[in-house]
Amino acid sequence: MPGMILVVAPDTAFRLSLRFMLEAEGFDVVVPSSFEDARLLRRKANCMIVDHDTLAAAAITVAHLSEEKGPVLLLADTLEEMPQAEHIRTIEKPLLGSAVVNAVRALLDTTAHKENQALRRFP
Repeated sequence: MPGMILVVAPDTAFRLSLRFMLEAEGFDVVVPSSFEDARLLRRKANCMIVDHDTLAAAAITVAHLSEEKGPVLLLADTLEEMPQAEHIRTIEKPLLGSAVVNAVRALLDTTAHKENQALRRFP
């Protein structure tokens, strides 16, 4: 399974629940204590999962999240402004079934596909 998945959420129990679910599916998961800590680890991670409440607590807009490099999965109650970036997927809470795992896999598959295309263009 590909490298590290960051899980950023203000609620400890929710973070640990996501971690357990993702690790059960074979992902390597790191749970930083804040969005700022996650940004420091971002280069090493293959995907970052961010709870929308984390953005509000850190005074970060959804538009700013769109500027992050690499795949991002945004977990949201509701959003007035949905992110308009190819590398971001949004899942509405409450989370049902394997939606998070499926979204992470889809983001990673999309990223891997783009990297493979780039390698074919520039041997």
